[in-house]
Amino acid sequence: MRYRHFGDSGKAVSAVSLLLTETPGVNSAAQWRSMIFSAMENGVNCFDAPAGCEAIEEGLGAALQAVERRLLFVILRVRGDHRAPMNAARLSELLRGALSRTGAAYFDVLMLDSAAIASLTQDGRELLAEVRAAAIALKIGVSGDDDIAASCIGAEPFDVLATPFNLVSGWTERRRLREAADANMVIIAYDPAPLEMLQANGAGVGKATHKNPLNGTGTYAFLHDTRGWTAEELCLAYVLTEPSLATVQCQIAHAEMIEKLANVAERDPPTGLSAQIEMARFSTERERQKKRA
Repeated sequence: MRYRHFGDSGKAVSAVSLLLTETPGVNSAAQWRSMIFSAMENGVNCFDAPAGCEAIEEGLGAALQAVERRLLFVILRVRGDHRAPMNAARLSELLRGALSRTGAAYFDVLMLDSAAIASLTQDGRELLAEVRAAAIALKIGVSGDDDIAASCIGAEPFDVLATPFNLVSGWTERRRLREAADANMVIIAYDPAPLEMLQANGAGVGKATHKNPLNGTGTYAFLHDTRGWTAEELCLAYVLTEPSLATVQCQIAHAEMIEKLANVAERDPPTGLSAQIEMARFSTERERQKKRA
């Protein structure tokens, strides 16, 4: 595993981190504890847990008991609901519950998604500043890729941006990274491997053969044709080359996947990967323009 500085926090985080989300078949705190331990054994020290999910919070808490708190980087993710305002009372309830179940004492980042920001009340916003001042959460972050998330770039009290970034990200996504970096925000990427890219029929048609070695050029077929690499590993390897990112979050449903993805941080991307991606992106955009015409 390789590690990167998380802004001015004084902490180094693993280049590959774990985005913990409710997963079918993983329902108990013991199962989450086991998965988190597997990640830690492979060098992962950064974990993003959803507030209010008791099994995940308790599993993370059980894992934290075995490690010095300062060695781990814990993000608490608050998800909004358009049916209810995100006020100070609701935020306090989520924080108290998460602190109790994880035993974390503090969170390195309190992350709000776009829905939570959209429903954030004035007293809720004031509480965010108080939480940071009291070192209950050392940083405040926003997660999303819409106009609401974009409006938080460079705005108080937000100093962390989590946003999707992958091999099909275009100029809009790249501009968002640049604006966040210019605002001295710490940047986290998630969704490094879009589902459509992991499916062979979504990667384009054509496969290189002895008779036609150029077949498939200009498509994403190489994701499934590169020897020694899976499509998910290639997607992650590409995102890890982006220098502005502090860490790349992976959502993992099975513990056996952790070692494979953690090892990607130690591997050099295949020669020509960036060129293949750019050719595929250019060809895809050209086809879209033709259809619009």
